[in-house]
Amino acid sequence: MTDEATITVTANGREYRIPKNQLLDTFLESVGQKPGLVVVERNGIALTQSEARKTVLEHGDRLEIVRIVAGG
Repeated sequence: MTDEATITVTANGREYRIPKNQLLDTFLESVGQKPGLVVVERNGIALTQSEARKTVLEHGDRLEIVRIVAGG
């Protein structure tokens, strides 16, 4: 049962209960990720960093979060 103040999102296959109207950047920080150092796909669509900063998560969103790693 969901209460009216929270929603459920899935990130990298794991379900999370979060407050309604939570920004993606806030969610990323809550799971130990730095917003500028990851690429996020939301419901199959890759987000730019500027889109990610202003994205409000919605119930049922599916996220794939990939850390950016430099190599050489």
